[in-house]
Amino acid sequence: MISLLRTLILRNIEIEGRSLGSPTIKFDNRKIVVAGENLYAGKRWYEMLLQAYAFYLPLPSNVYGIVTYPNGTTRNLPGGLYEVPPGLYKLQYVDNHERFDVTAPISELAMDGEKLTLTVMVRYHVKEPLTALRIDKPVETLIEHLQTDVAQYIRTHKHNDIADDPTTSGESKILAFFTQRHAGRSPLSQALDITGIELKEFTGDKEYINIRRNELIKVQQDKIDIEQLNRQKEIEKLKADHKVAIDSINAKAAADQTALRNEILYESNKRDIQLDEMRQRSQRRHELVVKAVDAISQALEHSGYSRNTAEIKSAISDLLSAIREDKPETAQASSKGSNNGSHTTSTDKIEDLTNTLLNLLKPRR
Repeated sequence: MISLLRTLILRNIEIEGRSLGSPTIKFDNRKIVVAGENLYAGKRWYEMLLQAYAFYLPLPSNVYGIVTYPNGTTRNLPGGLYEVPPGLYKLQYVDNHERFDVTAPISELAMDGEKLTLTVMVRYHVKEPLTALRIDKPVETLIEHLQTDVAQYIRTHKHNDIADDPTTSGESKILAFFTQRHAGRSPLSQALDITGIELKEFTGDKEYINIRRNELIKVQQDKIDIEQLNRQKEIEKLKADHKVAIDSINAKAAADQTALRNEILYESNKRDIQLDEMRQRSQRRHELVVKAVDAISQALEHSGYSRNTAEIKSAISDLLSAIREDKPETAQASSKGSNNGSHTTSTDKIEDLTNTLLNLLKPRR
């Protein structure tokens, strides 16, 4: 019976705690700790009578719940019901959200002698709340160290190498510099984790002010921002793929056009060569025909008193037949086939017969 009553009392403590809901916790600038309401275990007489010692911890999602026990021990507890020894329990809330802060403007000489002034925005997160509670003014301490790091960062870089190149992918060199130095500062590095470093202000040589303007100051983005970024990347990818396809089509069209132009040029040159060869053959045929006609004319003049009249008449007849058979060549006929053996044979025949006739006309000794 006592066990049942004790269970009912514990259940009632939990129900009462849940019904009150989680409080709304707000943190001041550079403050990561807010005191909560004290928690009591065994405060009511019936709780003490049945030894039902417990408290319910209401805990919002954006905080750590740090509970200090009556014996002085401190624990980081999630929200819920806790059966504990009777007594007073101190509650503190530690911020569990990503926070940001800005350093004061820091002026230093860069490696190349250019005087620069930088203001840095830092994003940080409480990593170990118990460690953070043991540090006096942890956020102020972090900012002081960062301002020292800003001066060192300027001294170890040239003025045109201060800002990250927007076209460079991968980890930011600025973030790498500051996180590396922060990692060596224990216990501060165990308490607070630096999640981002960005240039807030960058002044100096006017020529390099545009570097600062091109820097993107990134802040925490919610789900809608991430979806919009992904959608933009998808659009850019589609544009890039489309450009690649268009460039490929244009390159192929240019190659086909060049090949066609070369083919046309080759055929044109080939046709010019054929026409030139045809003109040369036509000129040679004309010369041979003129020579043959002259030879026939001479033969006709001497056929009446020549001793070899029969041979001359036969040669004239053969020569006339050869001339009739050898028709003038046309461009269309010239383009057919790769050689002109038949035409060459015909013209050679006319030349041979002409020479034969001229030899017959020569006086014999």
